[in-house]
Amino acid sequence: MNNGAASSVAASLCEAQRFICGPSSRVAHRATATVCLLGALAFLPAAFAVEPLEEIVEQNYEVTADATLSVQNIDGSIRVYAADQSRISIQAIKKAYNAERLRGIVVDVKATQSSVAITTSFPPRKNALSDRSGTVDYIIVVPQTARITDLNLTNGELLVEGLRNGGGARAHLINGWLAGHNCFGNLDLALETGRLDVAYDWWENHEFAIKASSTRGNVRAIFPNDASLNLSATAVEGRVANGFASTKASPADVVHSIAEVIGAEAQAVVSLEARRGNIRIEKISY
Repeated sequence: MNNGAASSVAASLCEAQRFICGPSSRVAHRATATVCLLGALAFLPAAFAVEPLEEIVEQNYEVTADATLSVQNIDGSIRVYAADQSRISIQAIKKAYNAERLRGIVVDVKATQSSVAITTSFPPRKNALSDRSGTVDYIIVVPQTARITDLNLTNGELLVEGLRNGGGARAHLINGWLAGHNCFGNLDLALETGRLDVAYDWWENHEFAIKASSTRGNVRAIFPNDASLNLSATAVEGRVANGFASTKASPADVVHSIAEVIGAEAQAVVSLEARRGNIRIEKISY
């Protein structure tokens, strides 16, 4: 909404209030002033909103099926998707509120046929009042058996999806949302503060390991009802809710730890830990 439209709506609110209360009432004048002020304030964000500037960087690198990937980022997101391809495709979306700061955000890629390493640097703040805006959102597509050696993000969202047998990923997030989705390779996910999710829409029974730990925040794991796995979960200062439990726990029961085998001929090993938070294990049906 532009400034003219905002002013018009605010004026209409004022006029409506005068009509309802009448011009001779002192209460009416006060009510009119209040409505006019609220009407004007309500449209300030729309009138003065500033959209961030944006720059998109796209690169593609032909790699081997077991190539390694590492990504270092501070603010924004890292989303890695595995696909049936022999290259690593990178899209980096840089955002900032002024052109100088946008130019100062650097995405540096070092690539060979067997490895790709991405680092992100942000310009330093000139003083305490200077602009500190800036994010980089990565969307990266890798081979299904890629070895993701290090995904490191300070603030934002981090997702790994679709790795197959032979692939694997190690990821660390300080603050935000961390997730692994339909990954049938080894996963090592570590979160300091926020939410951690591990989810599967179907199951493939072979040998792989999932380790998901949170220092401060809840952990949720979702598995299909035909999953076969060796499961352990510990909530040091919280509780564990297990959707695969043979008997339903009462609200008064506080379970801090479980260790059990789910399904037949389980080969996968899943270890969940929440130091200050709860763990919820859900069972879904197809």
